[in-house]
Amino acid sequence: MKKINLLTMALLALGAQNAMAQDNDDTNVDQHELQVLVQEVALLDIWDASLATPADVGVITFDMADATTVGTNAEAGLYDFTALSYDDLWLNYTSVVSAAEPTRNISVRFNGGSFPGGVKLAITPQESTVENPDNGVPGTIDTANPIKLGANDIVTGAAQNIVTQIESVYTGDEAFGVRLNYTIEQFGSFAGYIAGNYSTQVVYTLSDL
Repeated sequence: MKKINLLTMALLALGAQNAMAQDNDDTNVDQHELQVLVQEVALLDIWDASLATPADVGVITFDMADATTVGTNAEAGLYDFTALSYDDLWLNYTSVVSAAEPTRNISVRFNGGSFPGGVKLAITPQESTVENPDNGVPGTIDTANPIKLGANDIVTGAAQNIVTQIESVYTGDEAFGVRLNYTIEQFGSFAGYIAGNYSTQVVYTLSDL
């Protein structure tokens, strides 16, 4: 009986050693699985290149006194809103889309606060560029039709698309992406244009579909 037990143990040990060594079906080809997980991305930044030390955009102020004491606006009977503008803002963004939702948009709206009547903020996308052609394309931009936001847009909260058909792209930081120009334009009756200090937030959103 002892001899049989010893023989059984020896056979079990030999089987375990062979199992650990090889699976006995190796060839000159082997393989394993590799996984790459790609997440959707939607990131947006506004860069102000017009500052003495360029940085992320801060408070932009239109002081209409500057438009009524100099140039043609210093003449009685004239009021040229386009005498004031703010240029050299850049929308930087990174987008990674999915097969189910292959494009994104960037929209803009007013958020809270107040804005004078009789005028609108005109936001004109002037150009678009990416740091490297391999980074993708920045989307579709209608440079001929500025976005216009007024006091009523604060009430409704309505947003308007400024860039559409954005696929997977990363524009580059700072002076890359979509360049913006801000101006104030008369809209409707000047009678609604009342003196005061007005403040609202201009909110850009890269849709996260």
